[in-house]
Amino acid sequence: QFCSPASLSAHLDSLSSVAAMVQSCTDPMMSEAAMKYLLTRPSVPAPLEPNFCPFVLGKRKYMKHIAESSQLGAVSELSFVVERPGGCFGRDKLPVFAETHEGFDASVFIAGEAIRYMIWQRGGFKLLLSGPAKICEVLKEAFSPTGKYAFEATTMPKIYKEPWIVGIVSEKELPANKDVPVICGKEATGCRIAFDLGKSDVKCVAVKDGEVIDSAETEWDVTNPDPQYHYDVIV
Repeated sequence: QFCSPASLSAHLDSLSSVAAMVQSCTDPMMSEAAMKYLLTRPSVPAPLEPNFCPFVLGKRKYMKHIAESSQLGAVSELSFVVERPGGCFGRDKLPVFAETHEGFDASVFIAGEAIRYMIWQRGGFKLLLSGPAKICEVLKEAFSPTGKYAFEATTMPKIYKEPWIVGIVSEKELPANKDVPVICGKEATGCRIAFDLGKSDVKCVAVKDGEVIDSAETEWDVTNPDPQYHYDVIV
């Protein structure tokens, strides 16, 4: 979800009765220029968040601006790769505006979110960037341990036991996308909790070394419009 000042204010006002459920926006606020190119409300507004602007609509609006740009040299391509263990690589690309274009901030924002999504979708310990120098430099700083995406930069080394690296390389130096099948562990040793949100009930099971220690099944009315009801059922 994109966060704008009006969105954040409306969010706090509309959910004041369930303030304990509200999580504040921790990312830096996007610039007004980026808002112009990205923020788009859905045709059917969310009842609890009238100013909610989904990412998918923002990207669609951004790509429309890209397609309509007729200025020579205004658009180029950013490519990025996330490396993970086993010689695997996730690779993607995104058209971006030049640093002199008013849409540059929007390019930085949406590129950062696309990279963050890939990091959490596939995991990894190294980020490689290729494209216009300015946006690569800005993104490299953003994905540093002191940048906007510091959480990712400091969390991935804990997962993979490898130092987090961000590099800027040429297009030819970028590895191709590569995935290999991974078989998940089938052992049920240790202590585990299974939690299932079904369409009519909530199930929870506690297992120790393959033996069910406790289980519970709670009726759940998914059509109930009161957020406190759902909070109480789940928590």
